[in-house]
Amino acid sequence: MAEKIVFDRAKNREERLWFVRYWANYIRTHSDKEWSEQQASLINSQLQNS
Repeated sequence: MAEKIVFDRAKNREERLWFVRYWANYIRTHSDKEWSEQQASLINSQLQNS
């Protein structure tokens, strides 16, 4: 029997806003060099695994 998926728009919106605020704060509090190196590492690992 298939399980019913419940989608809570308000919760989803709050989670998305939290993440946007979290990431904006992270970028403000870390140097461009630091977070761009982390992004490059993530992207490169994704490319290697594809």
